[in-house]
Amino acid sequence: MNANHRLAFCGVVVALLAGCAGSDGAVVELVPDDVVSVDGALDATASEVGVDAAPDAPDVIARCGDGVCARGMEDCTNCPLDCNRCPTCDMAPTCTGALAIPTASTALSACNNTSGSDERTNYACGTGLGVSPDATTCADPLLRIRVKQISIRRGWFDLGRNMYCVLSAEDGRHSELLLTPPHPVAGNQNTTTINLPLGQSVVWGQGDLYRSISNVTISYRCYLTSNAGAAMAALAAIAGRAAMVSQHADGYGWVFGTVAVLGTIIGSSLAGMMDTPLMDVQQTISAGALLNMTNGRTWEIRSHRGNINLSGAWDMTLTMESWGCANVRTTVQ
Repeated sequence: MNANHRLAFCGVVVALLAGCAGSDGAVVELVPDDVVSVDGALDATASEVGVDAAPDAPDVIARCGDGVCARGMEDCTNCPLDCNRCPTCDMAPTCTGALAIPTASTALSACNNTSGSDERTNYACGTGLGVSPDATTCADPLLRIRVKQISIRRGWFDLGRNMYCVLSAEDGRHSELLLTPPHPVAGNQNTTTINLPLGQSVVWGQGDLYRSISNVTISYRCYLTSNAGAAMAALAAIAGRAAMVSQHADGYGWVFGTVAVLGTIIGSSLAGMMDTPLMDVQQTISAGALLNMTNGRTWEIRSHRGNINLSGAWDMTLTMESWGCANVRTTVQ
């Protein structure tokens, strides 16, 4: 058989196979002359002439652990064996579940306002915790700060009263306000401990963790009142003005897009009050400390006056708590 006859005969064989294959959707690939012999062409199997028995099967089967990171099917999340571990922030928790209160926090004594017998009322803290940007893999910290606990002990023969606090925080472009409703506090040298629920205690990061990149200044003001009704009226007036200009409200707290409104909202209502100031402290937390504070930190703000064995004295402490998270500063593709 000459060359022309061979080509024609092979064409017939391939056409016949293609016609049969067409009934089940198989694909036939043309093969060179020297692959199929003339004498055995009619008896050739599908595999010998290039019939694809499974046309819908993917060209690449991704299998985690095969040493190849299959793009589009595998990544650092679902297959760290092949694609390496996902990059992580080395100084702050992951942001998954970060809104919840941490189960444990460690003391940050550098931010306490007391040192021995010294009681600071206007001070800065956290400057020694600063970290340069190139020394960490973390993005900007997302932070939340709350009043974890209030404890107050009052002097001998003092009668029971009510206590409330007005706390504010700002970083130069963002501000937040927290009001605690009047709580009964005992007298006569008894200690009253108040644990506020999360919805009534957040002074920074209300609604959501707040991206904090500048110094945060917190003002702590608490008052003792013998007229809970008048105190509630004053707090209601503050709340009403706050609600009109706030970006977010939680019932006990308000978030503002500027710091200029705080003085107007707070000042006019408290100026005429005859209540006894228990605490008036202003604290500025360094921006460099904020990433560290996402790891669950506590510090104490204390105010005391007189001899607790005498009437008119008190010893009061606010235990503050911070936590949060940070995303990865640079993501490796």
